Amino acid sequence: MDYVLATSRPWNEIMARRLEEKTGHTFHLITGKEELTPERLADIAPRYVFFPHWSHIIPEAVHTAYECVVFHMTDLPYGRGGSPLQNLIQRGHHETQLTALRCVAELDAGPVYMKRPLCLEGAASEIFLRAAGEIESMIEAIIREEPEPQAQEGETVNFRRRTPGESDLAQAPIQDLNDFFDFIRMLDAEGYPRAFLELHGHRMELSRVQLEQDRLVGTFVIHRQHAIPDKNGGGIKMLLDRCYPKPPRDVFERMQGLYKPGDPLYTVEHEGQAVGMVYCAHHSKGGHLENLAVDPDYRGLGLADKLVETLMQDNPEVITLTTRIPAYFERFGFKAVEQLTDQSVFMAAKSPASTAIGTNTATASGNQQP
Repeated sequence: MDYVLATSRPWNEIMARRLEEKTGHTFHLITGKEELTPERLADIAPRYVFFPHWSHIIPEAVHTAYECVVFHMTDLPYGRGGSPLQNLIQRGHHETQLTALRCVAELDAGPVYMKRPLCLEGAASEIFLRAAGEIESMIEAIIREEPEPQAQEGETVNFRRRTPGESDLAQAPIQDLNDFFDFIRMLDAEGYPRAFLELHGHRMELSRVQLEQDRLVGTFVIHRQHAIPDKNGGGIKMLLDRCYPKPPRDVFERMQGLYKPGDPLYTVEHEGQAVGMVYCAHHSKGGHLENLAVDPDYRGLGLADKLVETLMQDNPEVITLTTRIPAYFERFGFKAVEQLTDQSVFMAAKSPASTAIGTNTATASGNQQP
């Protein structure tokens, strides 16, 4: 029998191999959104598609054609929605139920296969590893017993997905040392924006916190605030404000929250003013093109084309993006992966091998900012 294990977190990737050893069945691992397609699943013909930790919307064409099992870290229907671990800890929970449910169109609303208790002590990374062990056991039980999922019962409580800016300790609802401890530990896992403080143009990120009587002991890292290289003193922000003039003008703020040193960021300048830019948020599987902007007064000159071409040639990896103009990006080799609920399209492309286009130096149309 064949099964699929789809996960967007590295700590779950070894689970497929362990499950094969324990069950004697074949498990196909999917780690990227672009891999989860009806065509790929049709080739596999899985009995179940398990999602131990998946950060993307599961396409309707997938969950209606296959029995998709998702795992949610709350006692559903309590806690439907995003950031369940952080929402639980901020609400004072020390334990929860790990729920295995069938995926349906409504978020976290499907019928339930089973629940298992889960302790919420320790750092987020520890809790996720603990949850992974329970999920592995639940998958074995579902394969063995093939239970019929039952409708959720009880009052529905919805959680809101947190934003990167909400990791700011200065803005957090902190009253005592225990609150500091909980806030830092609940964000301490790979792929999550760690708790931070911004002081004197720098950001301090905190992790590995321990509560010792009347003090906290942990690890901190300090780097230049946001680290977005912008030698013109706000030139990128001014460009984005010109390109997105209607409120809410939060495009630059989102970019600040995502940017990490080394992310591909290219600008086009004219007479000392940024008139075009492209930004790609790098991650372990490649990168996601987050921003492509050209000043309205400089459109029609091919600047956007040059920016995308430079990004693709300098960064030989899988690049994804979300857009409402898919035809434009098809010219650069992007292919549609999924139609999203807001009518935008998720696309992906494999960049060509690097060429001597000027990495870390001036290009024909702009500069890469290292």
